Amino acid sequence: HYKRYLTLRRRVELACELGLTERQVKI
Repeated sequence: HYKRYLTLRRRVELACELGLTERQVKI
């Protein structure tokens, strides 16, 4: 479960980065 948690956390971090990049592109 621990490894799965790390993957989930990493996915969230990537989503945040993509979101920020997407906002920058829109602006």
